[in-house]
Amino acid sequence: MNIENCTCVFKILPGTQRFTSENFLAIARNGINTEYNPKRFHAIIMRIRHANYKTTAALIFQSSKVVLTGVPRPEFALRMAWKVTRSIQKSYSAAKCKEVWAISVRCLKVTNIVGSFRCNNKLSIEQIYRHLKIQNKLKKMNKQIFYEPTIFPALRFKMMEEGYKAVSILIYISGRVIMTGLTSEKQLNNLFYNFLIPLINKFPRL
Repeated sequence: MNIENCTCVFKILPGTQRFTSENFLAIARNGINTEYNPKRFHAIIMRIRHANYKTTAALIFQSSKVVLTGVPRPEFALRMAWKVTRSIQKSYSAAKCKEVWAISVRCLKVTNIVGSFRCNNKLSIEQIYRHLKIQNKLKKMNKQIFYEPTIFPALRFKMMEEGYKAVSILIYISGRVIMTGLTSEKQLNNLFYNFLIPLINKFPRL
């Protein structure tokens, strides 16, 4: 299972402090690779380029909350958060704002990991669908299962078990599998090796 990207959130200012309107505009005006159009979206968008020509986008809100999207892996979250924070510190310094000392990375949390996997063979998702429905009826599993091939080409199901309630899985006939809603690599690996691999190995498309 490959990790495609992650979403993270953190706070810039302590407690319930917010950016003043002047300081918030200073970030937009003096920041590198930033854009701010309050008529379209009420957050500053900052783009951070890194290896392999990929980009992480930071959505900076006046509440001092920051949402990072496109983080390559969970272990990169802190590095990306500090890149944003240092850029904001430089914007503060350029605008001669006095509260530079208050800017830091606080309460950093990974909120979503997207993982993908491709089987060597095609999958019989009709059989997987029937199997999961039967397991649900027998109460051996607890999942919301959807398969409407005329509407969407993949089998979709949401995990309802404790600790995995935000996780959704897509399984395509081609053998491609996508998982979203995970919050740690441990959670991803546990679900992948203990549930997903045994499931898809049972139902190859012959």
